[in-house]
Amino acid sequence: MRRWIGFLGSWALLVLALGLASFAFAGEWINMRDMQRLDRVAMIDEMIRARSGNTTENLRVTQQQRASEVNVLQGQVADVAKQTTDLPDTGQTILVSTEENRLYVRRNGQTIFQAVCSTGKGTTLAVDGHTLVFDTPIGKFHIIAKDENPQWVPPDWHYVEQARKNGMRVVHLNPGDAIDADTGQLARGGSEGVWSWFGSGSRRVLRIKGKTVVEDDRGVERELPPGKMITAGDAIVVPPISTPQRHFDKVLGLYRLELGDGYGIHGTDEPAKLGQSVSHGCVRLGDDDVRKLYEMANVGDEVVIY
Repeated sequence: MRRWIGFLGSWALLVLALGLASFAFAGEWINMRDMQRLDRVAMIDEMIRARSGNTTENLRVTQQQRASEVNVLQGQVADVAKQTTDLPDTGQTILVSTEENRLYVRRNGQTIFQAVCSTGKGTTLAVDGHTLVFDTPIGKFHIIAKDENPQWVPPDWHYVEQARKNGMRVVHLNPGDAIDADTGQLARGGSEGVWSWFGSGSRRVLRIKGKTVVEDDRGVERELPPGKMITAGDAIVVPPISTPQRHFDKVLGLYRLELGDGYGIHGTDEPAKLGQSVSHGCVRLGDDDVRKLYEMANVGDEVVIY
């Protein structure tokens, strides 16, 4: 009897040991399977990273840039809001919305005039290592002068912009220079050696005579018309500011209100583009509207552009 009890006890212990071993094996197998799953997940993550490259990092940088841009815009809006809330309810103020492309005149707290306008187009132009931004400036200004029949004296960048649009180059015509009218190249001999051009093959040349630009065709001179773009071969010629060829009529319309730093409110020779952001920074109005504004505006009036 004792022998059977011992035998059964040994058998029970064996079964228990086998059960514990099976349980341990099962647990280890589960752990191994989980480790394999984790390895596969890690491998998949690595493959995703390899395929997407720096997408996540790029997205993070882009989000930061956009957040920075939003902060700048919010700051500008806050500044303009502060400026406009400081405006007195009496007196006269001209307001320009670059978002709406509209101009308003307020007097004694009431809007007495409004018109469609055009403001800066926001494009850029690289000239001589500097980048110009053609935007209408935001902030408070004052009318410093009023002009009737203003003339436009285009800056050098205007000639550069036009040349690039037409696949041309720019050449400056300075006093004492002579430019071959057919090639746009500097002619040999200069303005003091007219007869030397015969030997160089140059027939027609452009040069400065007094305070104007003339075309010299072997001694026969013809003054070039004022306010017209001068071309010679594949070049646009930039005349001196003092010459009439550098002064353009009717580009700025009939009236101009000067704001300083080259900016102003004036008419336009492109009325079909009113309501669009197409200017180089000035505020453009149609003929009737700029005339009305000119009549009611005063030197010293505040102008708020936002």
